[in-house]
Amino acid sequence: MKMKKLTKHLLVAGAVLSFGCFAPKILAEQTTVPVQVLGVNDFHGALSTTGSYYYPGGKISGAGGAALLSSKLNQMQANFVANHPTGQTLRVSAGDMVGASPANSGLLQDEPTIKAFNAMNFTVGTIGNHEFDEGLAEFNRILLGQAPSADSNFLDIVKSYPREASKMDLVIANLVNKSDGKIPFGWHPYTVKTLTDANGNSVKVGFIGVVTTEIPDLVLRKNWQDYQFLDEAETIAKYEKELRENQKVNAIVVLAHVPSVQSGETTTGAVADMLAKLATIDPNHTVDAVFAGHNHVYTNGVNGKTRVMQSTSQGKGVAEITGEIDVATQDFVKVPDGQVVPVTKENLTPDEKVAAIVADADNRIADEQNKVIGAVDADTMVTREVNDNVQRESPLGNLITDGQRVMAKEAGYDVDFAMTNNGGIRADLLLGKDGMITWGAAQAVQPFGNILQVVEMTGAQIKEVLEQQYDDEKYFLQISGLSYTFTENPTGDANQKYVVESMTKEDGNPITPEGKYKVVINDFLFGGGDGFKGFTNTKLLGAIDPDTETFVNYIQKSSAKDKMAVPALGRKLLYQERVAKVGEIQGHDHLGAFTHQNVTVKDVVVTAVENSSRFYVQDLHPDGDITTSDGMSVYFKNHNVKVGDQLELKGTVAEVFGSGYAEKEQTDLTITQLQATQVTKVGTAQVPAPVVLGVDRKVPSQHIENDGFVNFDPADDALDFWESLEGMLVAVNHAKILGPQKNGELFVLPGESTDILNHSGGLLLDEDFNPQIIALSTGDRKLRAKAKDTIEGQVAGPVTYSYGMYKVYLPKNSVKIKDGKLAREKTTIKASKDKLTIASYNIENFSANKESTSDEKVQRIAQSFVNDLNAPDIITLLEMQDNNGPIDDGNTDATQSAKRLIEAIEKAGGPSYQYIDVAPENNQDGGAPGANIRVGFLYNPKRVDYNTSEAIGKGDELFKDTRKSLAGYFTFNGQKLLLIGNHLNSKRGDQPLYGSHQPASFASAMKRDQLAQTIATYVDKAVKSDPSLKVVMTGDFNDFEFSNTLAILEGKQLVNLVKTHPAEDRYSYFYLGNSETLDHILVSKDLAKNAVFDMIHINAMFMQEDGRASDHDPVMVQLTFKKQKPDAGEKDKDKGDSTDNQDKKNNNGKLPKKLKKDLPAAGTKIMGSLVLIGVVLIGAAIIIRVYNTKKAK
Repeated sequence: MKMKKLTKHLLVAGAVLSFGCFAPKILAEQTTVPVQVLGVNDFHGALSTTGSYYYPGGKISGAGGAALLSSKLNQMQANFVANHPTGQTLRVSAGDMVGASPANSGLLQDEPTIKAFNAMNFTVGTIGNHEFDEGLAEFNRILLGQAPSADSNFLDIVKSYPREASKMDLVIANLVNKSDGKIPFGWHPYTVKTLTDANGNSVKVGFIGVVTTEIPDLVLRKNWQDYQFLDEAETIAKYEKELRENQKVNAIVVLAHVPSVQSGETTTGAVADMLAKLATIDPNHTVDAVFAGHNHVYTNGVNGKTRVMQSTSQGKGVAEITGEIDVATQDFVKVPDGQVVPVTKENLTPDEKVAAIVADADNRIADEQNKVIGAVDADTMVTREVNDNVQRESPLGNLITDGQRVMAKEAGYDVDFAMTNNGGIRADLLLGKDGMITWGAAQAVQPFGNILQVVEMTGAQIKEVLEQQYDDEKYFLQISGLSYTFTENPTGDANQKYVVESMTKEDGNPITPEGKYKVVINDFLFGGGDGFKGFTNTKLLGAIDPDTETFVNYIQKSSAKDKMAVPALGRKLLYQERVAKVGEIQGHDHLGAFTHQNVTVKDVVVTAVENSSRFYVQDLHPDGDITTSDGMSVYFKNHNVKVGDQLELKGTVAEVFGSGYAEKEQTDLTITQLQATQVTKVGTAQVPAPVVLGVDRKVPSQHIENDGFVNFDPADDALDFWESLEGMLVAVNHAKILGPQKNGELFVLPGESTDILNHSGGLLLDEDFNPQIIALSTGDRKLRAKAKDTIEGQVAGPVTYSYGMYKVYLPKNSVKIKDGKLAREKTTIKASKDKLTIASYNIENFSANKESTSDEKVQRIAQSFVNDLNAPDIITLLEMQDNNGPIDDGNTDATQSAKRLIEAIEKAGGPSYQYIDVAPENNQDGGAPGANIRVGFLYNPKRVDYNTSEAIGKGDELFKDTRKSLAGYFTFNGQKLLLIGNHLNSKRGDQPLYGSHQPASFASAMKRDQLAQTIATYVDKAVKSDPSLKVVMTGDFNDFEFSNTLAILEGKQLVNLVKTHPAEDRYSYFYLGNSETLDHILVSKDLAKNAVFDMIHINAMFMQEDGRASDHDPVMVQLTFKKQKPDAGEKDKDKGDSTDNQDKKNNNGKLPKKLKKDLPAAGTKIMGSLVLIGVVLIGAAIIIRVYNTKKAK
């Protein structure tokens, strides 16, 4: 121990003595000055941005930030001086100091970055391509610290910023005006810095600035067209020689915004080429170092006698060169040493002065920066990093281009594709809590504000620009709306490594060379930016918002209902082929196992042909696993195959969307499809027997999807069941048709089904939406079929998917209908002078315009009022349009439309009704544009007195694009009545039941609930104001009897008579195979006791050819206000024409005749529902008489 201490003391003493002897010698005999140059490049206004620092040894996360950068620079300088007491330091920037900046710099026109660089003591800098973003004049204004112009972006926050002029010398040698050949704005080609140490020794360092000559490929034309870009090497040679010969400067550093790439101990890329050319021009050049930039990669190597450095980007690293400059020769003694050091929090405290500059900028833009605009289903970020060095596809790139395509469609351009350059995506999309996205985060991703333009391109031009990615493999595109496969160039051309083999639209259709397509690109690409010259010959169709605004708007739109999903990769595919069976391709999932892979499929037979481009095949040697489908669809243009052909196929497996609505990409499931590139017939084969639904396998009847796609369970979940059969042949025996044919589709149950049907042969809506229903796509829109009909024999076809649901594709003319003899009904309610009848009828876009509303429809509706509904005293009309229907002339009056209906009713033998409504504002209440549908009332003035009416919700933002409810005040036999007609917002916008979001969410319900609460509040106030007021609420509520909307409307005041109606007869509408109720009548509780309610089935289950006049059935109620002796003409044993008789039937447990005659054997027994108490009626009569006496007095 003592020996170690002695040794330690001797070492320390020796060190002191050595230093004491050496220091005076250096101070006395020093002939060199130690010099350190610290450089950054491509800072891009990254005042607070952090990210990954990549270096040959790996990656360091969380690097960057101006305050830490300043501290790192100070630390490195201090360490240098500690080792070299007479050392001198300079700080430089190699271009792109500003531009493509995050919000806290960009919104303030990058003036905070100028201020921060002043605080960090940067002395020399050059320009990069991003200094051109808003034009060099604007960049020069920023450098000079001048006030912004009146048209400056975000002027309100920029004009008050305490700006400073830059303290850097700006050098740029190879940029000149086309007009006079001079360097613009009085800038200089080089600068010389004299460094003097403490002993008075002086050395000079010359700095020359150059920028890449590819500027015309990188910048908007208007911002570079007035300038000429001179060859970098030739320019350096010119001014390097001038420095040596005229300035006697031999220590020369070039600030070159030119790409460099590390390659062992040396470098490659544009800087290496530049130095090689310089050495050829002037072998005696004395360029000692180059600080490179532009491509954002770590570089530290030596090319010849020159050190080449690049610090990555955005202040995440610092490039350092150090060396000794000889006072006599004024040159570095040897090639300077170099290192690149990451900027991290380790052993660093943020520089307070720079931190204050950043904090001030943050504060000035906080309101705009921190505004939450949406959310995405991700944790911390959506990355812009590409998946590999060949495909170069990123999740963020897909999200951005998807957004550009969607928003172009919103702007009225029916675009097919969107493309953007990788270089336009400047940062990862950083997320807050629960995936929240702020405006600042979105702006950091797309900061340029490039104009998005819609161009027309041929398929050949699209192939050209896609292949231009691979001519030098420097610049790549992100794409939306298409996918493509590429393969190694068979010619072996070194300048074109890959060529595009096939291109496909997302719907599965190929992109043909002669086809014409609309494509969204930015104006940078339109000018041939990044070398994509193929865009310069395209036809410009128009422009939409800038890319920043478009990205922000897309996030807001897509997040309005739910979090956005991050798009999957797989739009760019390197061709690799394998042999696969159909079951392998389909896999145990809704997405094919080999998606985006190239496959050969053997031993398959054609089972169905859909059209000249699409057919279905099935494996002749199935895998025996019922959870994987043995069939699939194939796309091949002009295929010329037929059923029974045995084929061998080659192509790419894709997940494609079938036909659907505009939002199908966000809502629908996909179809696994082979995009065939080669179809070879090898013979013929027997088509496999179909899977008979209801016999071989049954569709699950309890759940559409009960685990959110977590488990693939075809035995329990209907969606998984259908997926396990996708593309395979299935059959249905003696199918029971549940409702009318529409758009060539039928909804059925197998003949073997034991489900209990209603009296019309339909299936009543349940809260599970009856997943066992089967959709058949017949392709025959003229096929006549209605509820209770059946299909003769067996029908068979492959399973496919479109418009948000699975369906069975049937060959044309394969369906033969057996008539089920379903007849249209008449009400059981008959007129009574002392009883009030009220009906509600959605008459589906009715107007006086004969082109849109036929005379036949008018006659049918009029006759139904007279003959089927027995001329109700009051009728609530839904979807009454203005006089000229869908013609948008700004006029919303509907008196002529009503007159047309009234006259038709009179002609049919009905009463002379009068009509009332409150006309809407033009195009403010939803429905067809220009048609102005509204709620109205017809009333018989001989039966009821009309007092007044008003629109509920007029001027209320909640009722925007929704019909205003109509409140009408009537008097019947002295009793005051409030009748409210309603047509609440539709279910449009709800997710499809069989879609990609499970469980499906019904966003429209929230608004209906809010509307219901407003209407219920109106009722409560009216009744509170007049307790004797009776209330009846009618209409199309666009929701079901068990919904929250109807529960809100019932409240404590009302009873929904639909809920008291026999379940077997409870429906007014037919949708996706379900008989459901959207039309309701609610009445005051005391009226409900004696109310007689009926649902008259004359439309919903029928086609127009069967007499249908609307898509809704009318509903009707008869109300008793006081006891009256029934008229002789009212007695009808079969129909139960009086309330008393009706009640007696119900008390005896009997059904109205229309129910009794059509119920299946397994029908439910209906209990009697009302008992009349004589004492109560007598008391009511006395009260009414007293009331009338007082009124008379």
